[in-house]
Amino acid sequence: MLAKELGARLDLLHVVDSSTAKALLRRSPAVEVEQPLRLEAKRALDSLAEDIVAAGGEVNGRVLREGRVLDEILAVSASSDLFVLGPRGVNPLRDFILGSTAERIARMVECPMLVVKQDPQIPYDNVLVPVDFSQYSAPSLQFASRLAPRATLHVFHALDASLKPRLRSAGVTEDGVAAYTDELQREANASMAELTAAASLGQPVLSTVQVGDARINIYERAAANQCTLIVMGKQGRSWLSEHVLGSVTRRVLERADCDVVVVPQSRPY
Repeated sequence: MLAKELGARLDLLHVVDSSTAKALLRRSPAVEVEQPLRLEAKRALDSLAEDIVAAGGEVNGRVLREGRVLDEILAVSASSDLFVLGPRGVNPLRDFILGSTAERIARMVECPMLVVKQDPQIPYDNVLVPVDFSQYSAPSLQFASRLAPRATLHVFHALDASLKPRLRSAGVTEDGVAAYTDELQREANASMAELTAAASLGQPVLSTVQVGDARINIYERAAANQCTLIVMGKQGRSWLSEHVLGSVTRRVLERADCDVVVVPQSRPY
């Protein structure tokens, strides 16, 4: 649906996990397993492509690769504008132990990644864009506008909810706490106005600054605004974020009911 609406090329990717073939070969060394696995995967890929065409879509490419699933996905997605997948893989136990497929890919993917969690017939009319005013905020906002150019964008910033108790424990008076948090609110409002003005978006934009825990507030705000999509940056500020996904992004991927896009900061949108 997105490819058709945006005039994009749609390629389907399936990776035959080489570790699965090797495990089967160890169990039955006299049985040829790799060729049947490839044939089964090709039939499934062709069947999916036929379903898409029957639904009015168009498939430009069917890519069948063999190897380590994560490595192959990262290799193919490096030249893509958007990588789309479901929130879980086909191995629930492995996903439970290692983290979901989406989370593992999000740590290292170089292009925006869309995790589809809901009925694909739902249009992206309301889109939530959480921002922290870091270098990830502007690319997220720009990408949200490109992906859903007719949507209302709800730009949201959560002020640190732990600030007040930390100030109180440090001996700051209640008047001092109130004055300091009011100042932070004003600064956040100013940063929000600057961010949205610089984006020059030709669509409705609503902005909100709220004190709270971003890990919870984001998906609660998405539900309250009836958003069908969340577009957010990786929320990382160091090289470590490429390997350990930020806690905010990870929680939203886990808990949000709507679709979620994770946008890296590495390329302009």
